[in-house]
Amino acid sequence: MANTVRYKGLISVLDMDKKEVPLFGNVLVVGLGMIGGSFAKALKERGLATLYGADRRESELVLGVSSGVIDHPAMLSSEFIAKMDVIVLATPVRAMESVLSEIKPYLKPTTLLTDVGSTKGSVVEAAKQVFGDMPANFIPGHPIAGAEKSGVLAANSHLFENHMAIVTPLPVSNPVLVDRLHQLWMAIGADVVSMDVEHHDYVLASSSHLPHLLAYTLVDALANSDRSQDVFKFAAGGFRDFTRIASSDPVMWRDVFLSNKKATLATLDHFTERLAVMREAVEQGDGAGMFGVFTRAKSARDHFLRLLEHRTSGQAKEIKPISLRVSPVSSIKGEISLLGDKFLSHKAITLACLSEGISVLRNVDLSGDVLITLQAFRDMGVVIEQVAANQLRIHGVGLRGLKAPIAPINVHESIMSLHLLLPVLAAQTFSSKVIAEGVLLNRPMGNLFDLVHSMGSRLTPSAADCLPVALEPSALEGKVLVVPYGAELLDTTALLALLFLPEGARLQGGSTLEVNRDVFASFFIRLEGQEGGVALSGLPPKGNDITLPGDGMKAAWWMLLASLSPGSKLTLKNVFCERLSKAYWPLLKSAGANFSVQQGKEGGFEVAELIVSFAQLSPLVLNAEQVYEVRDMLPLLCVAAACSNGVSILEGINLLPYYDEDRVQYLVDALVQVGVGCEYHSGHLKIVGGFPAGGEMDCAGDYHLALAMLAIAVRGSGPTKVDDCQKLLNEFTELQEVAVRVGFHCAVAQ
Repeated sequence: MANTVRYKGLISVLDMDKKEVPLFGNVLVVGLGMIGGSFAKALKERGLATLYGADRRESELVLGVSSGVIDHPAMLSSEFIAKMDVIVLATPVRAMESVLSEIKPYLKPTTLLTDVGSTKGSVVEAAKQVFGDMPANFIPGHPIAGAEKSGVLAANSHLFENHMAIVTPLPVSNPVLVDRLHQLWMAIGADVVSMDVEHHDYVLASSSHLPHLLAYTLVDALANSDRSQDVFKFAAGGFRDFTRIASSDPVMWRDVFLSNKKATLATLDHFTERLAVMREAVEQGDGAGMFGVFTRAKSARDHFLRLLEHRTSGQAKEIKPISLRVSPVSSIKGEISLLGDKFLSHKAITLACLSEGISVLRNVDLSGDVLITLQAFRDMGVVIEQVAANQLRIHGVGLRGLKAPIAPINVHESIMSLHLLLPVLAAQTFSSKVIAEGVLLNRPMGNLFDLVHSMGSRLTPSAADCLPVALEPSALEGKVLVVPYGAELLDTTALLALLFLPEGARLQGGSTLEVNRDVFASFFIRLEGQEGGVALSGLPPKGNDITLPGDGMKAAWWMLLASLSPGSKLTLKNVFCERLSKAYWPLLKSAGANFSVQQGKEGGFEVAELIVSFAQLSPLVLNAEQVYEVRDMLPLLCVAAACSNGVSILEGINLLPYYDEDRVQYLVDALVQVGVGCEYHSGHLKIVGGFPAGGEMDCAGDYHLALAMLAIAVRGSGPTKVDDCQKLLNEFTELQEVAVRVGFHCAVAQ
């Protein structure tokens, strides 16, 4: 009769005398170097096996027992081999054939035989030489861990924790033993993946073998130069870090390169070609070319570090919630020159990257989601220099000059970045994948995906029209792109798609083209009305020097704050008119808001200077069409209604996209919480104006809700705390500095 105990989800058997039978039984490690010794020590310290060690150096066996790395020394004889449950070959790869020949006569077919060598093709060939074919119980493996130290005294029982271990089974491999090998590595903390033998050797030739070859060669070349003494004397940390791996075991690495010759040469040839390109760039003084290589390299390494951080931490870093506290005694006075409109910043960066020639973008909002779009193009090889706080110099690569990113494009939670990048990626000559995070992962994208499909692209969403989505190169033959009424993001997607479609392709149904007309014209692209739609002319886009007008959403918010705060007089400069002039300004005027507008044209854009003062607002009455027109700014208008002197009625809330409706419903709940009378049912919203109480509200990390809640707070009867404002501060980086300057009493809550 036996009992069982669990160890990290695995089961060990206990006999009736309570004597534990180790989970993996008898394990023999052949070769007690640093890797073999660490593997043995990791199992032994966790009580997962009875450890035996074999090594041609008797001194290593003695040290292995005395230092607690193994339980017993062993020989490659019938006495030991026949009773082993697992045998791990940790010898140099060129010694594999010899070791396999020794153990072959005594090896049981039920014994799991594996190795830790950094090349797998040569190991498989060695096994075939000895056994005639690959044994079903020999499952090659390779832990991606190590150090420059060698010998059993360098053994580290934690070496494999949060590191990758690659298992390379063959078609003939015993699936039960393959699973057991996975469990073995997982039990000592490794992240285990399976990989094809040939693919493994090429991947490791690039990621591990080539860096070692370069480090050895560089140190040898410098050591034999005329200035070697000074080179080493004055070498800084970069030299030390790069050449650290040249202290590794020379015998082991000689064997690695001889065993993985084909893959190493292929990788070395590719590197030599790239090095020749860089040499020519240095010789020709091609700064842009060098900067492009450095940009792509930095992006690739940053991606590697993110993967490493995620693997070692086990999870993303927790973001500490940030709350803002608002005093209701604010009086908004002064002058604000607004940072560039966020939507225009996204679009201008995209068009500049796809243009021919260099563009200089001034007054760009380099915060929040804009950085996601910026990083995506850097990941695809575009040279983007930040030459001042809000100024970029972008070296355009043309419509199809982007390069394949090293990893999937992550748009995080940026819906704008997604709409801009998908049509661009669909038109490139490389395959790509777009992933996301948070709420964007579960948001259906049927309309967007249908639009990109209509380009003629090969786009495959993961499931149910949601992200992630894969795109494959295809011949784009779309002629007519149809967009629903009022869909500004889809209008922008369609216009970008037209850049890549055959002559005569057109957009049908676009209703928000005015907000795109000026930014496209800045890159010499004209939107021309044709029968049945809108087409583009002036292709391809060309680089230009442009200054972006101020952000419309922030302008709308500052206008509302000044309108609600007694004693206020605020001047807003450089306001982008298109987003406000058609609906938001007229509605505020109808509610009695006190502001003047002086419009003009600067840098090709319609801009305005506004002077806003306090006014007691009247109730708002909005029909469904008006509600839809101002849906982005609807939370702000709900706040205006809550501070008015009567009852406001808003119809058609249920006809909005679900995320806009959800936002309004969430705000209504928050307004009720601070004493504002609200009733909502069947798309009909009634708000009873008055004086909100102070208190605490949670914006759920939503940028629009955070702005609305901060605005209602200026009319509260007491201090108000708005929770979860991290995203707001990421997007609105200048908020706290400007708030102090104009008298808005808003600060991070302690």
